[in-house]
Amino acid sequence: MKNLAFLVFLLPLWGSAQTLDLVPNTDTYPITPAAGLYRDSSGQLPFGQIQKQKFEITRKYGLLFPFNDAASWLKIVLTNRNPVRKQWVLEWNNPMGESVDFYISSPNGPYQIKKMGMVNTENRILMAENRPFVEFDLGFHETKTIYIRVKGQRAHFASVNLYSTQAYSRHDLIQTNVYGFMSGAIAVRLFYVFLLALFAVKDKDFRQYSVLLVVRSIAFWGLHGILSNFFTNPSTALMVSFLSSHILPLGLIVAFRVIFPGKRFPKWVESVLKFIMVVNILLAVIILFGYRWQWILASTYLMIATQVFILAMYVFAIIKKYPINWNYSVAYLLGIGSYIFVQMRLVGWVSFPWISPVALLFFILEFLVFGYFLGKIIIDYERNRALSVQELAFIKEQTLRVQELDRLKTRFFTNISHEFRTPLSLLTGPLEEIRQKYPKEGMIPMMQRNVKRLQSLINQLLDLSKLEAGEFKVETQYGDIAAFFGYIFSSFESLAQHQNIHFNVSQSRRSFETYFDADKLEKIITNLLSNAFKFTPVNGRIEIRVFYQTIDAEDWLLLEVEDNGIGIDAERLPRIFDRFYQVDDTAQRNYEGTGIGLALVKELVDLFKGKITVKSEVNQSTVFRVELPLPKPKNGLDKEFTIPTTPAYPTTSMERWPSDRTPVVGLAMDATKPMLLIVEDNPDLRQYLYGLFEPHYQIVQAINGQNGLDLAFELVPDVVVTDLMMPLLDGFGLCQRLKSDQRTSHIPVVLLTAKATLSDRLEGFELGADDYLQKPFNKEELLVRVRNLIQQRAILRQKFSLMGPLAPSQTAGIPESLDNQFIKKAREIVEAHLGDSSFDVEEFCKEIGMSRTNLHRKLKALTDTSTTEFIRTIRLQRAAQLLLQRTHTVSEIAYQVGFESLPYFSKSFQDKYGKPPSEWQGR
Repeated sequence: MKNLAFLVFLLPLWGSAQTLDLVPNTDTYPITPAAGLYRDSSGQLPFGQIQKQKFEITRKYGLLFPFNDAASWLKIVLTNRNPVRKQWVLEWNNPMGESVDFYISSPNGPYQIKKMGMVNTENRILMAENRPFVEFDLGFHETKTIYIRVKGQRAHFASVNLYSTQAYSRHDLIQTNVYGFMSGAIAVRLFYVFLLALFAVKDKDFRQYSVLLVVRSIAFWGLHGILSNFFTNPSTALMVSFLSSHILPLGLIVAFRVIFPGKRFPKWVESVLKFIMVVNILLAVIILFGYRWQWILASTYLMIATQVFILAMYVFAIIKKYPINWNYSVAYLLGIGSYIFVQMRLVGWVSFPWISPVALLFFILEFLVFGYFLGKIIIDYERNRALSVQELAFIKEQTLRVQELDRLKTRFFTNISHEFRTPLSLLTGPLEEIRQKYPKEGMIPMMQRNVKRLQSLINQLLDLSKLEAGEFKVETQYGDIAAFFGYIFSSFESLAQHQNIHFNVSQSRRSFETYFDADKLEKIITNLLSNAFKFTPVNGRIEIRVFYQTIDAEDWLLLEVEDNGIGIDAERLPRIFDRFYQVDDTAQRNYEGTGIGLALVKELVDLFKGKITVKSEVNQSTVFRVELPLPKPKNGLDKEFTIPTTPAYPTTSMERWPSDRTPVVGLAMDATKPMLLIVEDNPDLRQYLYGLFEPHYQIVQAINGQNGLDLAFELVPDVVVTDLMMPLLDGFGLCQRLKSDQRTSHIPVVLLTAKATLSDRLEGFELGADDYLQKPFNKEELLVRVRNLIQQRAILRQKFSLMGPLAPSQTAGIPESLDNQFIKKAREIVEAHLGDSSFDVEEFCKEIGMSRTNLHRKLKALTDTSTTEFIRTIRLQRAAQLLLQRTHTVSEIAYQVGFESLPYFSKSFQDKYGKPPSEWQGR
């Protein structure tokens, strides 16, 4: 009501005078509407010239002092009509004024000057806003003129108010209490959040959002001039006040990743955020070296742009239905609302009178809302932590179970390995005697290779068992380790030549005498090299690098094995040293393995207290690096080492295996025998099957499923015998492709595999497999089953055979298989060209979409007729039907079914049906 009375009193003065009468019963006056305003664009005019300038009445409750070098002057004329009040206080209500000087007239002398603002650091109160003010006396009926000079690089919005001393005391007490309470509450929140983030809520999102809370707290204290109070140097005070609010975009961007989890936004959004951060830091550096209003204005625009961009991302996320973390979002948006309109007002975009109170309201709401959601954040964190503890306990329990299972596996294989050794010993000796007795028998070397392979696997399992039981110890001998390695590497050279692999070896010294455990080193090297040869393709490269060093009187060995094979992907790399783990455990894996070799290498390296690492890139290279100390024996006994004549640890890669790189096709084809395709990736088993079937069949061999499929499409064999687990294409895939293609759907398929569970057999039969044998198989059973399949196919050919004129009715009851569909299609094509005597085999192949050879083998397999015979049979069947109708002469019917020669027609008809056409027509 007092302000309203003042306005009513003031209205007559607007536009006519600047004098403000201070009336009784009014202790507070908004001075700004009655003040005169003059802009000194140069900022350099002396006070004497300012007094001569023409001031314009503002008629506004608040004034914007923009970013520039100009000085703004306010002129206020006061006349005291209140006999009671003589002491007054004039206040500039914004603490952000950099330089606010008061010029107060005196009755008998010059103007008194009081310099205030942020650049005048004297008499400032810590932890207070320090709004500029001046106290003066104004007697009854006395008139006083006051000038206020405002100058600074930063824009700010302010108004001038006049208080009686009693009213100012009350006003100052309220302002101090309010902002003191807010500052204290912000400090308490900051400290509490800091403790939570450090000790209690160890959550990444919470800690990132805490960064924003720190930035907002600093910005609040800086914008209210509280931080600058701690610095007596004017330039430092200005810089601290500016930087406290300038860093706000950095805090907003750090919290942005908390608000929008999951990285769903396009890449350009992240680029924009990084650009904002870079520009923000760059502006801060520039302003540190040159505090100019242009750069400060750019900083304000950047803050506005950052907040507008974030609000736009909210809209974008809602439209795209991206996840939003609402535990933080509400407080985050309220924080933006408390700053964005204030900053827009500073650049002159908005000038609503409600901006300041709304900004303060948003600030308080942000404080309260975050407090509410903080409780939810802590509860959610505790719940998630409890779940994490449970999950960790579950994983630990599962790990223990896996370890126990691993121990059980090892124990089982160890026990069974011991049992295997006796029968293997009984196989090894007699096989060697038989080989010496029958040196030309080709099966014996194959049997010996596989016995040695089985011995190698058993020895590795036993070694693992000994390592686990702690029975393995390093037993060193003194000798030339470089010569020892040369012996081992030379044993792989023939294998490298056989497989067309470039095998390079380099040692840092030709001779290096030291103590070493030859047996265990050989096991490490042979396993690593076997692995390299297994996974390196033809014309590949394997390099061995050996370095010898003596460090502090202790010898060290550094071994690197590098190949350019298939490589190992990053996800599987950490597990390659686990027992029984295989990088590729699918049915299509390219290479055999047990998952024992590398596990044994790791255990042996650990026994030496060494280190093994691996680096790999898929389809590029793999490098195993082994670092081993070579300790001297503790008992001081020197044992001389001599290079053995035979390997102490047999490995399959040191044997001369048959080539498994290219398919083998029988060259001497006997057309009277059925063609059998053997698809097997193991060269020994493939060779064994070849010897088993060779007396009775034409044999074609394939080294993997894809190679077998290509050969089947090309040659159309009579039967396929295939392994299940093969590279590129497994047995299931091969069977499915064969049975789903018209060219090969009729071919019987026999699956051979060690996987013989009911589900495996059902899957094979569902894909069209004709038979399923479990390894190891009985050769007589395999021969009988293959022979029976061929005989069944012969019976089926009779069903499809077009031997009589009513063949279509004979095939009516046959299910609609691919073979039946093929016969129907072939018949329809021939029948469509019955009257065309020029329709021949070439035209038939073109229309049915098959090569001449494939069509011949397909028809031969299904109908036991050649392509030419098939066409002639269809013509004769149609002729037989027409003759029974007795509507045409024999010669007319012969021409209708494509025969140009009547004698040839009669002969062909009699050969097929046993009667000439005339008798057939008359029966």
